[in-house]
Amino acid sequence: MPLGADLKDWASDRVTDSERALLTQIFRFFTQSDIEVGDNYLKRYIPIFQPLTVQMMMAAFTNMETVHIDAYALLLKTLGMPKTEFEAFRGYSEMRAKADYMHEFGVDTVADVARTLAMFGAFTEGMALFASFAMLLNFPRHNKMNGMGQIVSWSVRDESLHCEGIIKLFHEWNRETGAVTRSVRDDIVDVAKTMVKLEENFVDLAFGLGKIEGMRPEQIHTYVRYVADWRLTQLRIAPVFGFFEAKEGGFTQLKAHPLPWLVEILNGVEHANFFEQRATEYSKAASRGSWDGEDGVWAAFGRT
Repeated sequence: MPLGADLKDWASDRVTDSERALLTQIFRFFTQSDIEVGDNYLKRYIPIFQPLTVQMMMAAFTNMETVHIDAYALLLKTLGMPKTEFEAFRGYSEMRAKADYMHEFGVDTVADVARTLAMFGAFTEGMALFASFAMLLNFPRHNKMNGMGQIVSWSVRDESLHCEGIIKLFHEWNRETGAVTRSVRDDIVDVAKTMVKLEENFVDLAFGLGKIEGMRPEQIHTYVRYVADWRLTQLRIAPVFGFFEAKEGGFTQLKAHPLPWLVEILNGVEHANFFEQRATEYSKAASRGSWDGEDGVWAAFGRT
């Protein structure tokens, strides 16, 4: 990943002091967050989920987290940030509280497993990381730190897959064990509320030096609550932040997405410059759509 232009942005007045401070605060915890998530897969999930397909999924997700850690470490190194920044989060109560809260979850009982799956799948990878993604993607939106933006866009793709996989595992775990009782559902709602509060405190810390072009802390707060509600609906638990409501056996959205520009960035088709990017970054028509059916990939072989 070429990061030369990012270094120029970082060292020039294209990135303001307040923007540089925001990025620094996010970077300080980003790598640690991925370490905590990877550690969760290895030490909590893999020892108890024995089906080979599930373990292969966990191993793949863990490997992706390793790639994320390396990518963000490369970014920090390129920008000239010292290695001490990887542990600097311990000096900030807002970051330390997030790390400490992750350590409160275990897998001693079937109910504990359900809570941990929800915590890490829906509200760590599925919400807290997405709040940081939103703040970081605001920069390439204004043609700043574009290399960083590319790394983040790949992370969004991976974390979306992780979130989907773990939430499916959450429902399968409940189907087999009946672990998600009313009490456990209430606990998961409390987890969501706690994670939202921790993330809002972190956002306020990141915005500590003032104004950022294109976004305000209140907007990110709203986005955090929106995503938390969305993840609760995916867990089939009643949302509590006013963005969705339970209706007719499902859920209805009450308020629009608080960051419409983010939707455009995340849902847009990526086009690579042939002369600047690697061949692996190009889409292939055969990898899109369905394999089966009249319009599927396999059927296409008989028409060529």
